[in-house]
Amino acid sequence: AVERTRLSNGVEVVYARVDTVPVTRVALEFDAGYAADRADRLGAHSMMLDLMDDGTTTRDSNALAEAQERLGASINVGATMDRTSATLSALTANLAPSLTLLSDIVRNPAFAPSEVERIRAQRLSALASERTQPAAIAARALPPLMYGPDSPYGRSFTGTGDEATVGNLTRADLVAEHDAWVRPDNATIFVVSDLPLDQ
Repeated sequence: AVERTRLSNGVEVVYARVDTVPVTRVALEFDAGYAADRADRLGAHSMMLDLMDDGTTTRDSNALAEAQERLGASINVGATMDRTSATLSALTANLAPSLTLLSDIVRNPAFAPSEVERIRAQRLSALASERTQPAAIAARALPPLMYGPDSPYGRSFTGTGDEATVGNLTRADLVAEHDAWVRPDNATIFVVSDLPLDQ
């Protein structure tokens, strides 16, 4: 049975109790994806997401990885054209500290300048590689043919953007992208756990 409730900040929680294994899975979903990129800022959303789990204001990427390993938790951030998700899979016994770690990644990304430059270099290399792979070429060519070049859906399904934009994105641009879309009033939480909902 699926239950629904709201947190004190108004975020809806959609919950299903499954007690076959002592594991909790959480998907914190935001109503925005690659299609939310402005036409002059293609790739900003995916680059922002790449940086979210590469360090927070309290933990660098190594500390985040070590904390996940210690807790037996797995946290991933990603998007589709319409949705952005931060997901957690954790042993229920370690749920509270695992949720704290998820919260830190979602709420406090550092967007450290050195990490921005590292991700930028990776992205520019990936964009060059996309131009040599048939599937990636198709993912870039098909959307404008289907939806038109001026549609938010008439963009590459990969969300990687273009070299000019990626090369010029600043830390401030990425912070603004995060602030615009990763907000409680834009979120829904989906949970499957062996715990009762009130816990």
